[in-house]
Amino acid sequence: MKKLLLVCALVLPSLAQAQIFDLRLVSNTGGGAVTTIFESELQKIENEINADLPTGDPKRLMEGMANSQAASAKGFATDYISHFDKVLVGAGLGLGADLEENKDADSDLSGIGITGGLQLGLNMSMFADNSFLGLDPKKTTVLLNFFSFGLDRNFDDNKAEIDMLSFGLSGTYKWIDGNGNRLFGWDGVRIHTGYQYTKADITFTGKIDEDVNETSNGSTVTGNILGNPKGTIETTTHSIPLEISSGVNFLWVMSFYGGVGTDFNMGSAKGKGDLNTQNSTLTCTGGVACGGTETAVVATEANIDDEADVQPFFFRGFAGFQVNLPYIRIYAQGNKVFGTEVYSLATGLRLAF
Repeated sequence: MKKLLLVCALVLPSLAQAQIFDLRLVSNTGGGAVTTIFESELQKIENEINADLPTGDPKRLMEGMANSQAASAKGFATDYISHFDKVLVGAGLGLGADLEENKDADSDLSGIGITGGLQLGLNMSMFADNSFLGLDPKKTTVLLNFFSFGLDRNFDDNKAEIDMLSFGLSGTYKWIDGNGNRLFGWDGVRIHTGYQYTKADITFTGKIDEDVNETSNGSTVTGNILGNPKGTIETTTHSIPLEISSGVNFLWVMSFYGGVGTDFNMGSAKGKGDLNTQNSTLTCTGGVACGGTETAVVATEANIDDEADVQPFFFRGFAGFQVNLPYIRIYAQGNKVFGTEVYSLATGLRLAF
């Protein structure tokens, strides 16, 4: 889990730098010809600094982050085919990704999200023997999930901070009974709904240390540009699903299931950035323009601030499998939001009693 979160901490903020750094000439001691030299060299330096960084409007990235975070909880926080009579306990992990290429940010994806945590499931037959509101307690289960995680780690000159929180409640009702048995049989039809909250704040602080030594028309510009760019993505989503699923059991130990669902989503992702630099001084010497020595003060600016809402409705399909060992359930499930490139994967281990 920690390794995966560290990867996210390194990848996400680098994607968040979706607005190029701008080097601005504040002042210089020379005239117009000197200004032209400094501005020409600043443009070259700016191009070098931004050569490996994405460019463009970061709003699409924020939208992809919000959609990916909401999708990451799909399948992770619901039980589809665990066959438990009283209690289910376990832990799982959900990963979401918007795999649509982000042309604005020069990236092969437009966002990723992660959800994880502990789970507790209860069969309502533990609390009632008779039907309630027309529901059979033996066919009704509820599942709660909770996850809280924080990480602060340094990587050479870089620093990553992660704060995550998720919780939810889901309910499942076996609407239509199946037939056959665990050797080979149809599991029936189940209906699922609930509520899921996810929050992920990721902050990355890096370092810029750019030496300047450029010569043009006999004039040489030297100096050093320093900075500690800081990028933060704050994502919060609320999601209410409504799903229908069915499955089959095979050879006692294998179960396969699938279905369709729709989700009502609220929330957003917000990007904030700061270059955290002081003005730098460059020196121009030699040539006709600079003559002896001229100096210039350079300000470095950056802006990645933007916000986007999660897609209000998902319509998706899902499929998964589960290995059923005595008291142990191991599952994996994939989800696809139709009409988009948003995918998610849920996996975990549960104990069923």
